[in-house]
Amino acid sequence: MKRLNGELLNSGKLIVKKWLFLNTGLLSGAENMAIDEVLATRIVPEQKAPIFRVYGWRPYTISLGYGQNLNDLNLQKCRHDGIDVVRRPTGGRAVFHAEEITYSVIIPKDSKFYSPDILTTYNLISKGLLAGLHLFGVNAELIDRRNSESKSSHYKNTISCFSSSAKYEIAYDKKKLVGSAQRRYENSVLQHGSILTGKYHLKLPEYIFLPDNSKREIFKRALDKKTISISQILDQRVDHNKLINSLKTGMRNIFNIEFEEKQLTPHEVHEANKLIEKYQVIRRKQS
Repeated sequence: MKRLNGELLNSGKLIVKKWLFLNTGLLSGAENMAIDEVLATRIVPEQKAPIFRVYGWRPYTISLGYGQNLNDLNLQKCRHDGIDVVRRPTGGRAVFHAEEITYSVIIPKDSKFYSPDILTTYNLISKGLLAGLHLFGVNAELIDRRNSESKSSHYKNTISCFSSSAKYEIAYDKKKLVGSAQRRYENSVLQHGSILTGKYHLKLPEYIFLPDNSKREIFKRALDKKTISISQILDQRVDHNKLINSLKTGMRNIFNIEFEEKQLTPHEVHEANKLIEKYQVIRRKQS
């Protein structure tokens, strides 16, 4: 056993006592996705430390899954209403990023927290998020959806990620509170997701191409039935800073780590800027 940058190296696995924490605030959709990719493909593999990042979206943004059909969206209405549209590096379906805290966790391949199994990684990260939500006063739980109505063709084929269900998900009163997606890179795993703090995501059906208004209403009701936000649970506005601090504490307690605050360096910002066009769907005129 030997030390490497203050961390223990044993049997080829880094025993990481330090994680990096990054709060990038409100950014455009393409900037957010570009930063996640740079963190996952360059920064985390080089620095050998996992990162827990939180962020928001300005303007509000609809993100499409990596392989989702762009024709699902009414891009003309998105442009008219000032809604950004991007494509995520992860799979899944459309998500309307508005009133939420978005998180990403990136773990290097040689970390003891890394697992080649998608569900193992998902459940471990979920435990950290759940611990933070409990500290904030939200008694959410990780529930098993494998035998639920999510198996029906209606939910399998739905356009919205939040109206469909994964095998396991963070929910409250059986309604989805956190929607997450994962991607494996050569030297890391990226998981990011949305923690709903308000109800604005319910406007997604307004931007989806559907045969008629009756189908739109069915979609709206399904989305409302399947999801819940922290503001609904607590019946009050959400203090985002307090929520972020609770999530940090929950992650720290579950993973038994300490956070080192990080900011993006000018070089890292430059690298992310080179990827922005890759993720943009709507290209806005420069003012």
